Amino acid sequence: MITRDKFLPTANYNKICLVLIILILFMYILENSNIVNIIGSFAFNYIIRPILWMGFLALVWRFPCIRAKGYLRLRKLLYFWAFNFAIIYIIISILAGLIDGLGKSPYDHSIMGIIRNIISIGPALVCREFIRSYLIKGFNKEERYWVFILIAIFMTFTGISFNNYTSLISLSQLVQFIGQYLAPDFTQNLFAGYLAYLGGPLTSITYMGVIEAFHWLSPVLPDIKWITMALIGILCPIFFMMSMQNIYYTASKQLRKKDLEESPLSWLITSIISILIVWFAVGVFPIYPSVIATGSMEPEIKPGDIILVERIVDIEGINKLKVGDIIQFQRDGILISHRIIDIKREEEKGISFITKGDNNSGQDPDPVKPENIRGQVIKTIPKLGWPTLLIKSKGNIPLDEIVF
Repeated sequence: MITRDKFLPTANYNKICLVLIILILFMYILENSNIVNIIGSFAFNYIIRPILWMGFLALVWRFPCIRAKGYLRLRKLLYFWAFNFAIIYIIISILAGLIDGLGKSPYDHSIMGIIRNIISIGPALVCREFIRSYLIKGFNKEERYWVFILIAIFMTFTGISFNNYTSLISLSQLVQFIGQYLAPDFTQNLFAGYLAYLGGPLTSITYMGVIEAFHWLSPVLPDIKWITMALIGILCPIFFMMSMQNIYYTASKQLRKKDLEESPLSWLITSIISILIVWFAVGVFPIYPSVIATGSMEPEIKPGDIILVERIVDIEGINKLKVGDIIQFQRDGILISHRIIDIKREEEKGISFITKGDNNSGQDPDPVKPENIRGQVIKTIPKLGWPTLLIKSKGNIPLDEIVF
């Protein structure tokens, strides 16, 4: 069992923390540099990279360390729940996979393949958790959540390949990347930091290690949609963190009676609703909101109304459109919501839509092509978008030229 918690902090602790941060940044730059191609991915991933991480681990091991903040008598309880929370996370992922689908793991599961995976991932995981624990315990004299957040952000951004950031070229890709990778990794790192704060590196190693072991060693993995993955990856660690805090404070008799009445369920529900609202607003779901800024569709749709638009993503959805439907389309970088008054089908040019605002004297000057159609308006919510109009009206773009 690891018993390094007995060492006391030194006057040079801040310098040591800076060294550890530099080590993480050095490895991140190295792993994302051209040296991998020069040396060869096999030699780098299975020889050089593990040796470097083990060398850094030996260096960290020699540094004086600060005792974890949790009571030593409760350490086994922390290990127990760290392991259980990891298992719960895996079970929830599998259950989601039973709904969305299961797939064969892409990793090599021969005996040598398993050994190589452990060599490639193990030293990095253990070293990063020791560094996390060192930073967390030093900067957190009390439970200062901004420290947890800053360290979680640092560990998150240095744990995702740089190519993943540079490959983002659209808003939808950015939203999916945040939901599928960035936000779940951040909440996982946040919870791992709290585990390290209470119980030291072995506690966070237990949690992260079990999850990583399942990911790399299981021959079957959940093949779930990215939105489902985001919900699980974000909400589970948040719930685990609140539950662990409750469990620890109860066991250590630090929890006041009135605090016991506050169930983590209310925070969980709030988190779910907040995430769903954000995703809904940025257009993650098939239906998204949009605020009307002009009176071209009066009296049915007035300025300040919010419309709900059902996204159209394929030719089947285009072919279902008919005269009388209200569509949202893009023209010259501006979103417009007008009614279809005619549909043209030509052999050479294909299908196009003639549109008109109900309150306009004439039809729109140009037909709308299928590739410019965002979706069909299915619902109007009166006046709810006025705050957005007030903000937009302070900009330089005239409101009579745009429809949000």
